[in-house]
Amino acid sequence: MLIFQYHFVILALLLCLFLSGIFTHLGYHVVRRGVIFVDLSLAQISALGASFGVLIGFGENYPAQNYIISLGFTLIGSVLFVLFRQKKEKVPIEALIGITYAGAIALSLIVLERSVKGTEEIKEMLAGSILTVSPEEVIFIFMLCLIVGIIQWIYRKQLLMVTKRPEEARNQGLKIWWWDLVFYMTFGFVVTSAVRIMGVLLVFAFLIIPTVAAIVATQGTKKCLIFGWIFSILGCVAGLELSLRLDWSPCPTIVAVFLCLLILTWFAKRVKRSNVQIMS
Repeated sequence: MLIFQYHFVILALLLCLFLSGIFTHLGYHVVRRGVIFVDLSLAQISALGASFGVLIGFGENYPAQNYIISLGFTLIGSVLFVLFRQKKEKVPIEALIGITYAGAIALSLIVLERSVKGTEEIKEMLAGSILTVSPEEVIFIFMLCLIVGIIQWIYRKQLLMVTKRPEEARNQGLKIWWWDLVFYMTFGFVVTSAVRIMGVLLVFAFLIIPTVAAIVATQGTKKCLIFGWIFSILGCVAGLELSLRLDWSPCPTIVAVFLCLLILTWFAKRVKRSNVQIMS
């Protein structure tokens, strides 16, 4: 396989493998909460922060400063989404999240148009540059995923209850706003770090498509997570291999492979269901 012949592709594969684990877990929460576009919105808010950093002079030559600005924007967005859930308004939370995404991408485009490399930066914001990831960035992502994973594991019972049975959580005295804040804050750290490398498009695909495929194919939290991890790993390996052989951009190619695997999962489930009905 070509992916094992180039060290920069191996680094990209390791990055995908590390992120697939934490994104599958976070994506499960997102889908079960019914806030599908919250990850896309947070990713775009992070990109807006990075774009603003470029505008004020903290571009590629100041990665640490740009990251801090991007993270600040993301954490503000996290607090905003917590407040959205607390409000008992007629407008659905998904509509508010969608509006936030539209506003963030509009502002990002306006900011980047004022940059010297505006067109290139807009493309990188959406499609990322996964093949240029450095060993230091891979190590940083691994450590971040490990820390967030430990936090999510320690408080898994509370977070799952708030996600799947919010009314029961309230009856037991859990502070919904606090656990929402824990979830979105940890979520925000991962998204901010991933968007800088993978782009908004691939981050959204990583969070949603494997989880949706897992929900279609299996039942139960553990089975969903295991299926989602396997789905993500297969999609990353096949996507990177295909991008090298066809000379396609890696991030859009991985998304395309994810979509193909999702269709195959749905089709296999339909065939299995039909066979069961025939046998019965």
